[in-house]
Amino acid sequence: MLDMLYCSGGNEPLMKIAYDAGFLLGIRSDRRSYGLPISFVDIEYRQPDFAAHLAVVARLKPRYATVPDLSESLVSEQDVERAVNQAELLRSYCDHPLIVPKLSGQLAFIPPEYAIAYSVPTSYGGAKYGVWKLSGRRIHLLGGSPHMQMKLYRYLSGEVMSADGNMAQLMATRFARYWQGGKWVSHPERHTGTKDLYLDCWRRSCVNIREAWIARAQ
Repeated sequence: MLDMLYCSGGNEPLMKIAYDAGFLLGIRSDRRSYGLPISFVDIEYRQPDFAAHLAVVARLKPRYATVPDLSESLVSEQDVERAVNQAELLRSYCDHPLIVPKLSGQLAFIPPEYAIAYSVPTSYGGAKYGVWKLSGRRIHLLGGSPHMQMKLYRYLSGEVMSADGNMAQLMATRFARYWQGGKWVSHPERHTGTKDLYLDCWRRSCVNIREAWIARAQ
């Protein structure tokens, strides 16, 4: 069974609901943990502060932690060397430092012992190569919808060790929708003005997503 992770957008109630549903919790290293057990520490990829990130990982000692992303436009041995060196620093405080390549040419320079965070392609960006190029490596699915992650899992189920994504949070908080059977379903009380309806949407999504992952792992 892979580790199912919810990386918080800074909302304590959503974190508690996910935890109660059986998800491991993550935070971005510039966000609060609210005293909850943290298994994953992500980094702000646009303007990463690695020293601050490392300090948070050292304090929380999570199972997983990301390295700042590799370049989206350039294959550079120096860039990969930077990421590998940072992964080595993180390895002192977490079980699985995750390197995030964006281009297939970068993979050849990453030693095979390092786990790869595959940035699931979406309209916002992501890896510019197919997940099948990661055959034989340990993989973390980073972002994307639950049904897309499960589709990718079918290709390399033996290699995928973990997955996280916030799309269900977005659908709950903005559109009062929840995930069910591979589709986004509108809450039956969506138009009633019921307060905090997004929390029930999130709860339903967490339960349904976890059940779907368990079914695929059997």
